[in-house]
Amino acid sequence: MADENKNIENLMKQSEEYLNGWKRAKADYLNLKKEMEAQNKEIKEWMSKIMILPLLGIADSFEKAFRETPDNLKNDPWVKGIEGIKKQFEDYLKSQGVEAMAIKGEKFDPAKHEAVESMEGGESGTIAEELQKGYLMNSDVLRPAKVKSYK
Repeated sequence: MADENKNIENLMKQSEEYLNGWKRAKADYLNLKKEMEAQNKEIKEWMSKIMILPLLGIADSFEKAFRETPDNLKNDPWVKGIEGIKKQFEDYLKSQGVEAMAIKGEKFDPAKHEAVESMEGGESGTIAEELQKGYLMNSDVLRPAKVKSYK
C-alpha cells in the first residue's frame, strides 16, 4: 500500500510538472503570437510608406500645375477633367492615411520641417514660406516640409 501511495504521489508530481510545462509553452506561444502580429503590423506600415512616398512627387506636380494654370484656362473642360483626376488621387492618398501638413504660422520643428533657407525680418524660428509640402501618414511624418524660416 505504501508503494501504491508513493507511486500515486510520483504520478501526481509528474502530471503537475507536465501541466506547468504546458502552461509555460502556451504562454510562450501567446507571447510569440502577439510579437509576430506587432511585427507584421509594423512591416505593413513600413511597406505602405515605401509605396506611397514616390507618389508624393505626383501630388507636387498636380499642385504646381494648378498653381500655374493661366486664368483663361481655369474653366476649360480639359483642365476640369484633370482637376477630377487630381481629386481622385488626393482621395486615394487620404484613404491610405496620408495628409498634407498644415504649417502656416508654425514654429520650426526639425522633426516635421527641413530648413532649406533662413531669412531676416520675422519672428525667429517661425516658418516664413513653404517650398515643398510635407506629409503625414497615420500621424507619422512621411516627408518633412521644405521651408524657409526666419533667423
